[in-house]
Amino acid sequence: MNKLGIIATTLFMGMLPAIAPANAEETAANTAAPGTNVNPLSFGKDQTIIDVTKAVWSPLKVEGLPQGADVAVLRGDLAKGEAEILLRLPPGYVVPNHSHTSDELYMWLSGAFALIAHDGTRTEFSGPVYISFPGNAPPHGLVCGDNSPCVLYLKYSRPFDISYFPEPPPKR
Repeated sequence: MNKLGIIATTLFMGMLPAIAPANAEETAANTAAPGTNVNPLSFGKDQTIIDVTKAVWSPLKVEGLPQGADVAVLRGDLAKGEAEILLRLPPGYVVPNHSHTSDELYMWLSGAFALIAHDGTRTEFSGPVYISFPGNAPPHGLVCGDNSPCVLYLKYSRPFDISYFPEPPPKR
């Protein structure tokens, strides 16, 4: 299982393209920098302060998901629950029809995407979106738009699991 974590900051849309480091050298420098998700700041118990422009990304490896997505663990552990992450999907990335036993909170930060409901209804979004699903919600899928990467914040309150379901026929 992968670890996932928390974000405690205000994001301005103008800085979102700067979330991803430009190269491996910049990623290595960010790893040691105070305020990264690997070395967060804290001024007291249960505080996590992270500069998301310095996020340290790792390849997301979840059985059943295609390669190409990256995760920045902010706080928590997916295997144990109470986990929060940043997730970065490349243009055109498809998250197949799925569900989780944990509730799932999304804050879609950047990138156009489509949400595909369990009945095949496809809803297109072009900007920031808040999504909240209860545990065991009907299956849904996601497709990142073709023009730019998608970056989203995710929070799970229980240990991470994922169940895949057949894709619903498109609804017209």
